[in-house]
Amino acid sequence: MSLTDPHPETRRQGEEQRVPELSVSVVIPHFNSTDTIGRALGSIAAQTLLPLEVVVVDDCSAPEERETLRALETESLPFPVRVLEQERNQGPAAARNRGWEAARGEWIAFLDSDDSWQPRRLELQARALAPATLMISTHSLVLPEDDPSPVPLPSPVPAPVRLGMGHHIVRNPHTTSSVLLRRDLPVRFTPGRFYAEDYEVWIRVAALGDVLSVPAPLAYFHKDPFGTSGLSSRIWKMIAGEQRTFLLLRRDGVLSLSQFLAAEAVMVARVARRLVLRTVRDLPLGLKSDI
Repeated sequence: MSLTDPHPETRRQGEEQRVPELSVSVVIPHFNSTDTIGRALGSIAAQTLLPLEVVVVDDCSAPEERETLRALETESLPFPVRVLEQERNQGPAAARNRGWEAARGEWIAFLDSDDSWQPRRLELQARALAPATLMISTHSLVLPEDDPSPVPLPSPVPAPVRLGMGHHIVRNPHTTSSVLLRRDLPVRFTPGRFYAEDYEVWIRVAALGDVLSVPAPLAYFHKDPFGTSGLSSRIWKMIAGEQRTFLLLRRDGVLSLSQFLAAEAVMVARVARRLVLRTVRDLPLGLKSDI
């Protein structure tokens, strides 16, 4: 597992600027992914604004994986690493909650163990924060597994945009590995949920106050989360998860009746679009050319 700084030149360039201060705990849920967590930690070590700590929550991985993770606590990194172990596998929602509760920073930055960050992710989010900000995210990109090099940023970096409730009920505007939020927020992930559990949290935060996003690619996936066709079974599970999210939020009074109906209408339109795309995909070649 390589934990060296993969982008020293980018880091030196960032250090020439005055970097703001921010007390951040990075929370990484982990399950049998020690083959990728080195890349994730390397991208944290490359940050121009280093976190206070990294909290890795292992969700009952195999014994050899746990042994490898424990060694992280003695690695020479520019931040301390704490490894917490779940006694049984409970899913990423419970793992993130465990890390959230144990965090010492004033802000929580989430990073999945198979994702990574652009070196200026935390710095640019810190610069964009306003006194009333509760949560801030960024855009994300899918990068090849064998080419984790950071993507050059636009110059100047676009100003942050405010995302109201309307943005959130149309679609999920955040990826988990791009989110930075206040530790003291009175919300948590719903344990046991595996699809759209993050979406539920983001909407709950948006109902409490200001949510921002930096429209620049500062978080990276290293595989397409929905497969090459975009019409995999996981997509349908995500849609079912979103439906569950809207029902929970309506039950708890987070969404008004009009907001709930608007969210449902958008979902119906999205499902109809996917059905049309799947129908076109399955048509014989000759019929496709006539459409």
